[in-house]
Amino acid sequence: MKKFLILLGLLIFQMNVAAAQEFVATVNRNPVSEGETLVLTLDLRDVDSSATPDLNVLSKDFNVLSISNGYRTNIINGNVSKSRQWSLVMIPNRSGEIIIPEIELAGYKTQPIKLKVKTAEAVDVEPTTTASDINRPQFKISGEADNKNPYIQQQITYKLKIYDTGGLQGEAPIFMGSGDDWIIKPLDEPSVETKIINGKQLRVITFTYAMFPQKSGNLEIPAVKFNGYYLTKNRRVDPFADFFGDDDFFSGLGLNDIFARKNPVVLTTKPIAVKVKPAATVDGWWLPASKVEVSAEFDSPNPKFKVGEPVSRTIYVKAYGVTDNQMPELKFANVKGVKQYPEKPLTEMTVKNGQIITSMQTDNVYIPSESGEIWLPEVKVNWFNTNTNSPEVATIPAYKAMVVKGDGETELPKPQAEKTSIEAPQPLSTQVQEVTKVDNTMMIAMLLAAFVGGMILAWLLFKLFAGGGAGKSNHYKAVINAAHSGDIHKLRDELLWWGKDKYPSAGISNLQDVADVLQDEDFNQQTDKIREFLYSGNNAQWDGSEFVRIFKKAAAHKVKCQSNDDGALPKLYK
Repeated sequence: MKKFLILLGLLIFQMNVAAAQEFVATVNRNPVSEGETLVLTLDLRDVDSSATPDLNVLSKDFNVLSISNGYRTNIINGNVSKSRQWSLVMIPNRSGEIIIPEIELAGYKTQPIKLKVKTAEAVDVEPTTTASDINRPQFKISGEADNKNPYIQQQITYKLKIYDTGGLQGEAPIFMGSGDDWIIKPLDEPSVETKIINGKQLRVITFTYAMFPQKSGNLEIPAVKFNGYYLTKNRRVDPFADFFGDDDFFSGLGLNDIFARKNPVVLTTKPIAVKVKPAATVDGWWLPASKVEVSAEFDSPNPKFKVGEPVSRTIYVKAYGVTDNQMPELKFANVKGVKQYPEKPLTEMTVKNGQIITSMQTDNVYIPSESGEIWLPEVKVNWFNTNTNSPEVATIPAYKAMVVKGDGETELPKPQAEKTSIEAPQPLSTQVQEVTKVDNTMMIAMLLAAFVGGMILAWLLFKLFAGGGAGKSNHYKAVINAAHSGDIHKLRDELLWWGKDKYPSAGISNLQDVADVLQDEDFNQQTDKIREFLYSGNNAQWDGSEFVRIFKKAAAHKVKCQSNDDGALPKLYK
């Protein structure tokens, strides 16, 4: 009987030990919002093992941000139990129903957990009085575009809103994988709106961006990702948590933040599908804008045109919903009897009423070479009105002026009168010495002037004919590389730079100017193809090798480029 009782006691003890030995998985919240963290706790109880759990099974559906582990000993009614714990801070990779799979350690397995993940857009962020949610922060993110069917390079306004009930902090949102399809510019600083609902604070943080599609066809506004965190008190390490509680005064001193724990939050929007229309016209420069203004002013209110004297005029172009790299280069038609020296345009981008506005000013210097009546031709800017979906022309009217003779032509130098007075004779030696001194000085001055003039002339000729050699070679190679790679935008830019370097007096500002200078029919057809691919977005038929062959042939021609009056202002004049 005694042995039976002993065996029974041992059996009961082993059953209790077996019951205590287990591997348990729990989560701190279920359901959870997309982009919000949860904590998965793994508890290995009364098992003597130094092994670690295999967590690779979580990588499919979760992003594990941090892992911590420790030991715990509990004594209840004299019974001692020990356990090892792992705490994993995780973020779900997707919304919907996700199964946290069983995790194995030392022959023990956890039970799977069915987790419900709400989409960030579907989260109800209004503070609730429900007991289970009253202290739980809620976050939500959404993105919205004002136009899903724009023209290529037309401004789209994109608003990103983050809803926060838990003191969210973090870095600026980032667009994921925009590549070369978009130019993205932030508009102003983010705005913050605060509401009080059910006695709880709700913040709405709005970021606004201007987006410009760079090719036509079906595109996606890329997803936007926000990395942030919110703080919660940790009473185990905060010695003042119970003493000060939620006192606003000590919160303002930052004592709560010192002992707070950062809870990561990752919010991501969904991509937005847009259909981008090609350019409405391929003639001239494509400038899609909501408004274009042009004006001009001289350096003085009533300029006087005189032969040989410069008069400066500034042309202003202001385009709404346009970036600086979209602004056209102005062309100034030749004027008989007037030389023109347009300077490099200056551009400036500003933001007003949620729209990017680009201002460009171009200074042009006129130097008349003969007197009489002249007409400065009108200046035109072709643009496409995105409000009315129609092409328009902004025009500065022609200007009439009268050129008068310069000061040097109105008055001739008066001849010096013959000397009639008899001067006292001077000693011969003194007179000879003075004459010799004057002759030497004049000779030295003339030699110095000739030397300096020759150096300046040689420098100018070198800069004009040979100074662009390296740049020309680089742009020539860049044209070939861009053609082979199929980068049509880069090909267009490098062709313009190559043409400007090789033919500086031609006033090249677009692809047609390059074709006109080279006077090659095959190359002219290639420029038509480039324009078609740029504005239609279809480069499936692009043949880079054929273009390179035609370009090399056309570039090898000896082209006599006549100088015109549209060249750049000489450096000495500047």
